[in-house]
Amino acid sequence: MTEEQKTEFEQRRLAVMRAHIRNDPKHRKFRRKRRLAMARSVLGSIVALGVALVLIKSFILALEGQGAYARMVAPMLEGQAEGSILARALGPDPASTQIAAMVRPLFRDRSSPQTAGRAPVPLGVSQTDIAPEPEALQ
Repeated sequence: MTEEQKTEFEQRRLAVMRAHIRNDPKHRKFRRKRRLAMARSVLGSIVALGVALVLIKSFILALEGQGAYARMVAPMLEGQAEGSILARALGPDPASTQIAAMVRPLFRDRSSPQTAGRAPVPLGVSQTDIAPEPEALQ
């Protein structure tokens, strides 16, 4: 067999093998499963990203409140139309406000009257280590 005949034979053999593989039901099933798995992973990633963004927005709403959140988001929404996707995504929606309402008790209220008048104590120093002011002693 010459080199040219070997090349032709190998090409025909590969064509027959490809045809058999293409018509094999197991191979078709594998290709279909692979496509579905890819679609599921992309869809799952998009859903996970959406849930993460809603949770982040909820925690910011719980920590800062709706007014402060609106002031934070306002620069990003300046050039956007009222019903744009970005405005809908960044605006407070019912799900994020409900989650924020549930989570809010877990965070300390930073503007409570008890902590408003006190000075912050540096780490490693207790209130008893700080000398009282002379006016307080009289």
